[in-house]
Amino acid sequence: MLKKMTLALALVAFSAPAFAGSCPAMINQIDAALSSGKAMNAAEVKKLRDQGEALHRSGGHAASVRVLQEAMKLAGLNS
Repeated sequence: MLKKMTLALALVAFSAPAFAGSCPAMINQIDAALSSGKAMNAAEVKKLRDQGEALHRSGGHAASVRVLQEAMKLAGLNS
């Protein structure tokens, strides 16, 4: 049981940096879609993009990725 708990904790601890690295790339893709005018629902996409960036800056990387993926989906980007 202790091994399983240690493994789970290690997975959570080491997955955060992976999420952290993908946030800026996702934000850049969203910004490009917004600036090109290709993003449908631009106001909602911008709102989600800003929320995702705030989550990223506060350390909530997993939540940031989820919000940014939703923004990308609304913008018509593959995510």
